[in-house]
Amino acid sequence: MNGILTDDNGDLIITSGHVTVGDNREQCARHLITAWTGEYKHAPMLGGNVRRMIAGGHDPFWAGRMKEQLKQCHISVEHLRVKEGNVELIIDNG
Repeated sequence: MNGILTDDNGDLIITSGHVTVGDNREQCARHLITAWTGEYKHAPMLGGNVRRMIAGGHDPFWAGRMKEQLKQCHISVEHLRVKEGNVELIIDNG
């Protein structure tokens, strides 16, 4: 999936005076995983609430629900989990 790319701070990546376009699946996944449920007003059930998981709110079904939400956004995931305050995400390139 191609789209406008941003850096880790959310700023547009500019190359030679133009907005950079490229594969943005990881960027979209990062936005969805970090969003709170209800943050996207057009789709109020989307959002990973990962900050709650990192803060200790254990949810055994979180990874499965996130994979399903990402699938609905056309992002196939090989591996997803929260371990020691970090999110491990591997996107399927197939």
